[in-house]
Amino acid sequence: MRRPLALAACLIPAFAGAISKSATIGFNALVLPACVAGGVNLSTPGQFDPLSFGTHYSLSATVTALGGAGSGGVRVNCVANVPYKVLIAGGSSGNPSARRMVGPGAATIAYNLYTSSTYATVWDNVTGVSGTGNGADQWLPVYGRVPAQSTPAPGAYVDTLTVTVVW
Repeated sequence: MRRPLALAACLIPAFAGAISKSATIGFNALVLPACVAGGVNLSTPGQFDPLSFGTHYSLSATVTALGGAGSGGVRVNCVANVPYKVLIAGGSSGNPSARRMVGPGAATIAYNLYTSSTYATVWDNVTGVSGTGNGADQWLPVYGRVPAQSTPAPGAYVDTLTVTVVW
């Protein structure tokens, strides 16, 4: 019986000084924005579809336009339960309360954008429109109005506005 004990005693020191090796392993994560915004194609975020007031011979009466899905509305897609706010800057006038489209010879057409069909609240770059994400596309309608005014020179009138989504 001494022999098996001696053999076992010889193996213990070999395990006590076992060789070890260490290596590193990398980990990574990609953090995506909680919200994206744009027009019809969200694969190019930040690009919105234009809101058109149409073609008119006279501006002696008020003209309205409704921007919705695919035609001047704002699409927001935020992770569920993420609160967001959409702000729209003043455009070429620099003033959200007095927006102007610019045309031939620097002629202008006054217009504005509103948060609802009552046209009571200008969609500005401070208060804007608030919502809460649901993980799906949410279309925010844009209500545009050109008040009655003197008809300017014929031609194309445009304005470019910055839309900001804050979350």
